[in-house]
Amino acid sequence: MTQVTHKDEALHSNGRIPVGVWTEFPPGTKWANEGMSRLLGFLIEGVALGKKYTFRVVLGDGVREAAEEDFAQLAATKGLDYTVHSPNDPSMRPDDYAALARFANAKVPVQGWISMFPYFRHALSLNAPVATIFPDGIPAVFPTPDPAAWGTGGYLLNWRDNIRTIMEGCDGVITFSRHVAKDEVQKLFGIPASKISVVHHAPPDLKDLTPYVSQRRRSPASLAAAGDILREHARERGWTYLMDYPFEEVPFIAVSTQDRVTKNIRMVAETVRNLVRTERFDMRLFMTTPLHFGRKWTPLPDYVEHEMLMPDVVSMPELPRPVHAAFYHCAAVAIHPAIFEGGHGTFPYFEAASVGTPCLMARGPHVQELVDDEPSLDPFVFDPSDRQMLADKIKYVLANREDVLDVQARVYDRLGQRSWADVAAGYAEAALNHAPSVS
Repeated sequence: MTQVTHKDEALHSNGRIPVGVWTEFPPGTKWANEGMSRLLGFLIEGVALGKKYTFRVVLGDGVREAAEEDFAQLAATKGLDYTVHSPNDPSMRPDDYAALARFANAKVPVQGWISMFPYFRHALSLNAPVATIFPDGIPAVFPTPDPAAWGTGGYLLNWRDNIRTIMEGCDGVITFSRHVAKDEVQKLFGIPASKISVVHHAPPDLKDLTPYVSQRRRSPASLAAAGDILREHARERGWTYLMDYPFEEVPFIAVSTQDRVTKNIRMVAETVRNLVRTERFDMRLFMTTPLHFGRKWTPLPDYVEHEMLMPDVVSMPELPRPVHAAFYHCAAVAIHPAIFEGGHGTFPYFEAASVGTPCLMARGPHVQELVDDEPSLDPFVFDPSDRQMLADKIKYVLANREDVLDVQARVYDRLGQRSWADVAAGYAEAALNHAPSVS
């Protein structure tokens, strides 16, 4: 990478240090307040809190409008905490990321770049130091048996080699956890520890999105307010079944995640089926996960369809931030069943606890790293292959909801001493080639 030479020129007039955010999201990508788009939102809010940096986000023309709609919901000021840059050039091919990099070099002066994914290869063309985020290496950790994946010229073989090339070419690599830094970036890809910044996430806090919630606890009034928000959103989306649904009265599990095999959502659907049909337990599963019926890369849709679970397992995808917060608040319990994540713990636990909802988490390296630091959470962790264990923990949590919340809230408050300003600063420092050592 080439060090930027016009630092004074790049310095924002308000005295903040400009850091670029590089993306190569293809045209038509849904900016769905999930995954890395959710993380970027938290980082922008962190920049707003810290007041030291400003983020200059570069996007292709095809995704800018959706991204800006999402950014407008953040506790951040456009033009001060962040700016959004795209070529707005009809003559440029929407997927011409080489041209997008030339645009960024010419028009977006920054002192360093954060690349949102390690397969955004045109980050290597940027003319300031670059730190790429490495969320996880799921295809390498859980290799598919597809012969076309790992044979000569295989698509996952190419993926692995391309990611190694990009991480080697960047000035730094950012991970969310110790286990990903050591077990994947170092061991699987051979990147030296000196290039890696481990930047733990701060606990997301949905408090500002739920002004109807007092002291992070539910009340009849707060549930009614959250239920109204969910019903109004259902009417806007044309979700007939949910337009008048009594969210505040019918107990439901909240699952908020994308759908991949490692997310293990079918296990929760199976547990709900057994609770409802065998134990006659009053429970539903509402999830932000889309149901792609007929697809074979995930076992969830076929299971829901075969077992005719549509009334009890309901998809509510692409929820805007305030609606997503209401979704968590109304839930009886949140569950994150993933067997593997790249972080230190899980967003769903933090988000649910911040609005007064307990969370159960599947054991995996991400959760184990959290439990190692916070042992009092261990009773709320389940074996991701044991449906009966999960069912028993659901019933225990519902019977002891306030006691469970007390424990989970204390942990949340301790971890909350780390803010998103700290996280955003860690990312910015990695981008400016001041990466701390792996902890």
